[in-house]
Amino acid sequence: MKYILLFFGLVFSLTTFGQSNKNDLAVSLSALTVPNFDNYRIGGDVSARYYFTDVFSSGINFYTASPRFKHGFGFDTDRTLINIYSISIPVQYEVVNTKKFNLSVGFSSGVLLNLLRNRNDTKEVTVYDPETGIETVVELPKRLKTDTYYTLTPYIEGSLRLFVLDAEQSASLYLTGKFGYQNVFRNGSFSNRNDFTDYLFSLGFMIRGALD
Repeated sequence: MKYILLFFGLVFSLTTFGQSNKNDLAVSLSALTVPNFDNYRIGGDVSARYYFTDVFSSGINFYTASPRFKHGFGFDTDRTLINIYSISIPVQYEVVNTKKFNLSVGFSSGVLLNLLRNRNDTKEVTVYDPETGIETVVELPKRLKTDTYYTLTPYIEGSLRLFVLDAEQSASLYLTGKFGYQNVFRNGSFSNRNDFTDYLFSLGFMIRGALD
């Protein structure tokens, strides 16, 4: 709760100034630290946001990671992995808005899925490529259990413009970083919410420009 109070305090303490961003679309691709079992793993993060006003935006965020383990979480195996998938809706408010730099505060709420798989027991899965018409058979570790959680993550995001991609469309490439605290609710069958409640940090690139 204290992280949420600090977050809202920051929202009201900062001043908005700068340029017009209404009708902008921002798409980012980042590397992300994912908390799991008192440790961190590197995952991939994809986000897309639409600016409804000059300072307010919302959209969708997805991240994934696949940490491996040398124990079975109560199952009869000593080699497992967890496919971690998070889908959330970010709501973001821009408190600093200049041509070179943007600073935002926001929060995202969504669902966290953890699929526990047995690396000692695999099954064949056929993957079809519609572009080439070729089917490929891959070995996929069998799923043992799935835990589902709800998440609420207050965060701060900063973006530094590197260069302009398209002056007519006001499209630019940014270096972007995000720092937040992932609050996880409910408990699972092979894990619990405290295993994934911790800080998140991402660093990557963002393309942002006007839609019209």
